[in-house]
Amino acid sequence: MNYLAHLFLGGDEPQRRLGSLIADFTRGRMETLAKHYPEKVLQGISVHRQVDLFTDRHEGVSCSKRRFSPLRRRYAGIIIDVLHDHYLSRHWEKYSDKSRELFIADAYQLLLDYWQYLPERMRKVAPLMIEQDWLGSYHHIDAIGAVYERMSRRLQRPNTLAGALKEVQMHYTELERDFETFFPDILAHADRINKMTDTEVENH
Repeated sequence: MNYLAHLFLGGDEPQRRLGSLIADFTRGRMETLAKHYPEKVLQGISVHRQVDLFTDRHEGVSCSKRRFSPLRRRYAGIIIDVLHDHYLSRHWEKYSDKSRELFIADAYQLLLDYWQYLPERMRKVAPLMIEQDWLGSYHHIDAIGAVYERMSRRLQRPNTLAGALKEVQMHYTELERDFETFFPDILAHADRINKMTDTEVENH
């Protein structure tokens, strides 16, 4: 859901970065996925899963979740995931020497270069992502609201994602402060994983 952040945290190796992006579209144990993906893509999927575990346990993220009303707290994790792409985009220069525009262009090219490894659902999403420049649009808060609306329609069960932007805007500064507490920690965690040997990543 937070495509930009997972691409960013996936490291510099292209196939590993791809794995970090597509992980939400994969299911099953790593041993099963190994039948379908090369080693570097598997490592990226593993990085993504470890990043998600770290995120769920971080106090900054827990604090953000508590800022939402009981009406939306069940979906606060999803709301925050998407919002983190916005804050990363807004604070890009703090975390990367590479321009945001070039990083995004490289990400779109990555999808085209490794199309054969995209899960079926991702193949449906990727053309829209590129054509509508989803990664670039996250810089603007209204685009984040549009993401919530799309996700609300896509979920089969009743949900309160639609209209979530109003609560985000109510707590925008506090949520941004939570992000600035959280993101250096997750970045350091992802860097440690990405510096491991191939075997260490898969067994971590």
